[in-house]
Amino acid sequence: MPTRITAMVILALVAVCASAFGQTTVHFDAVKKSVALSTGIEMKYVEAGSRNGEVVILLHGVTDTSRSFYPTIESLVDRGTALHVYALDQRGHGESSMPTEAECASAPERCFEMKDFAADVIAFMDALGIERASIVGHSMGSGVAQEIALIRPERVEGLVLIGAFVSGDNPVIHDFLLTATIEGDWKAKLERSRPGLAWPKDAYWLTPGDADPDVEKWMTENWVADPTADPALLREVLPETIATPLGTWLGALRGQGVMDNRERLTGLTVPVLVLWATQDSIFLEDPDQARLRAALDAAVSACNTRYYFKTYGKKPLPASGLQENDLGHNTQWGAPEAVAADIESFFTTGKPTRDLPYADAEDVRAVRTAVGEAKILAREPGEQCRTQSASARR
Repeated sequence: MPTRITAMVILALVAVCASAFGQTTVHFDAVKKSVALSTGIEMKYVEAGSRNGEVVILLHGVTDTSRSFYPTIESLVDRGTALHVYALDQRGHGESSMPTEAECASAPERCFEMKDFAADVIAFMDALGIERASIVGHSMGSGVAQEIALIRPERVEGLVLIGAFVSGDNPVIHDFLLTATIEGDWKAKLERSRPGLAWPKDAYWLTPGDADPDVEKWMTENWVADPTADPALLREVLPETIATPLGTWLGALRGQGVMDNRERLTGLTVPVLVLWATQDSIFLEDPDQARLRAALDAAVSACNTRYYFKTYGKKPLPASGLQENDLGHNTQWGAPEAVAADIESFFTTGKPTRDLPYADAEDVRAVRTAVGEAKILAREPGEQCRTQSASARR
């Protein structure tokens, strides 16, 4: 029997050999690492997958954290992915730092526009020596992903956009979240409990819990809610969301609300996969997905890119306008295995899988798979693009 020292040497040799042959993996344990960015943000992130694989960066939605992708990352690791995955806590979210109060508190949107988030991701890549990466963005993260690909296309291999949008002209953002909830109910309650409060400056570091003692009820009914998601995941997401500063809520939602890439996306030059679920109650089939497809169609017609639009779920949004019995906006919460499979497939083969994930009719948290039955819209550059390319080469 080898001694303890001998065993340690053997393990070290195995690790060296595995690294030499490109097999070293980073096992996902949700322990966050930290890096100081040139943008002034101290960013927290988690890492998983193959150290020598193609880099994929996962960007969560507004008021979420990297935890939003934990089940997806676990599925990628279980699949033995060849990808090297990073999931970030974006500025003002999770354990990453807030932008400076002096610069941002009186108008948080100045520090939470899509360009600010995008600058952080580029700075993250610079800090870790990542030359190029594929980007996965959910909801707000999809806007950040678009921004990165538009301003620094040479740093981006491809995009996966989940629960995505191309224009922030959206009633959930403007009417429900900003007007009715944050600048309506929460602001009024804070002004009653804190006489003399200057809005939004004095609320920059406050949280929804400071504004409303019953905010947990509101969150579980309206925001940290998904009938297809694992309840254990929602219980972990909830306190992080409640602890997100109001400066982040205001800044990120206002920044997201003014985004409009309908014309800019014509210049998109990287391949795209869009994943959208039939009961997405925030970014609807019409107008949100129709606008996004039109913008991507323009990019294809301009001979700049190609894309796939894959639909999850079978049941349409019910008359209530709320997700009830099929996959919805937080698609990676409800169907993490399917999302992982599509991420891996797209970034390794150039196409999504042909399988259709959907919620079971009897048990909404049981996601089924209809093999080979996915509804996928594929758009490739036409013959005129190939002719133009051949002429240019001559």
